[in-house]
Amino acid sequence: MGYHDEPKDRENAPDVESKEEYAFLQETFKDEKGKGRIKRSTIIKCAGLGLVFGLTASLGFFALKPWAESIAFGNPNQVTIPEEENPEAEEEEEEVQIELPALTIDNYREMNKALYEVGNEASRCVAEIIGITAEDEWQGTEYDKGNSVSGIIIADNGPEFLIFASSSVLRDAESIQVKFVDGKTYGAEVKRRDENLGFAVYSAAKSELSDSTKARIAVAVLGTSGSMSQGDTVIALGSPFGYAGAMGFGVVASPKNTIQTPDGEYRLICTDISGARNGTGALINIKGEVVGIIDQAISDEDSMNLVTGYGISDLKSTIELLSNGAQVPYLGIIGVTVTEQVAQDQGIPEGVYVQEVRADSPAMAAGIQSGDVLVGIGKEKTVTLSAYHSQLLKQEVGSSVKLQGMRKGNDGYVDVSYTVTIGSCE
Repeated sequence: MGYHDEPKDRENAPDVESKEEYAFLQETFKDEKGKGRIKRSTIIKCAGLGLVFGLTASLGFFALKPWAESIAFGNPNQVTIPEEENPEAEEEEEEVQIELPALTIDNYREMNKALYEVGNEASRCVAEIIGITAEDEWQGTEYDKGNSVSGIIIADNGPEFLIFASSSVLRDAESIQVKFVDGKTYGAEVKRRDENLGFAVYSAAKSELSDSTKARIAVAVLGTSGSMSQGDTVIALGSPFGYAGAMGFGVVASPKNTIQTPDGEYRLICTDISGARNGTGALINIKGEVVGIIDQAISDEDSMNLVTGYGISDLKSTIELLSNGAQVPYLGIIGVTVTEQVAQDQGIPEGVYVQEVRADSPAMAAGIQSGDVLVGIGKEKTVTLSAYHSQLLKQEVGSSVKLQGMRKGNDGYVDVSYTVTIGSCE
């Protein structure tokens, strides 16, 4: 009928097929006399040996684990903060009018829930640094509100987790502790600090942390603060209100304010979130990336009650240096960029105008004076304060470098050079 496609001579070869079909029966009867059987005693003996081997291996693993960890994590890995790419100018697009639907209370609840989930996940990278100033300080009722700041876990270098936070807790502290998101506290050490900026990198040995703590915490994802615009949503984590483990929501009030420090200028992220005068922590964007480091000490009297932070982009080079145990280069000048417009209007050369020279600084020792205009470090031109700061951070502490400048004389500005020994402010 078309369903069977058998050879026409099938009936002529029944013996061959039968032998093939029942060939397996011949193997079954090979061991009739017990030649292929395994004795029960042999099985028990093998099982016993396997159990002994397993116990021995387990004991050996736990005994050798510290040694293995010291070999595997003995030398910390180099911490590298990826450089930010300059976004290309986007082509102007035609404005399209989009009709937005009317929002309801349910929409507001959903938005808050979504922001909370982003903040809750990002809080895994937040840690509290505690400065212990007396042996029995932990017994005090104000221990949680005492000498502590909030920072972020910025790297895992192999043997350690590294935390970037304010260095204010180091004043008079006899020891340092770190409290992670799971509420557990461990001993910590200062990796390196920069008192010029007021920050430090602290380290916590991974071998001292419990498995549950290591499973809960996470290394922060560093975003780009330069991409933040007025009105962008931000989440404040850490201790922005004066106590640890807090979370607040708001928007960027201004991303354009700056603060001058010795050898640099830092952009600030100012928010509309009410905060404490001693607030610390991190600002997170809606992607869960760190875009700012909160430090209310940088705010002036009028805006001290609103959460403000350093833009993370301007801190990345410093974070990388401190994370690798390197000192941050320091000269000690307070300067401002002489723009092309100012140069034309005031007759001042383009470069970094020195407003002030810090006392006992490398800059003062080299003969740099207020009113000088710095135009180069080594072979690199420095026509802006940010370019000067970037080139300075590439220098090695203790090395000598030539600076080119301009100084005003009776007949206008003349070339002048300085030989500076790079210092640090640790």
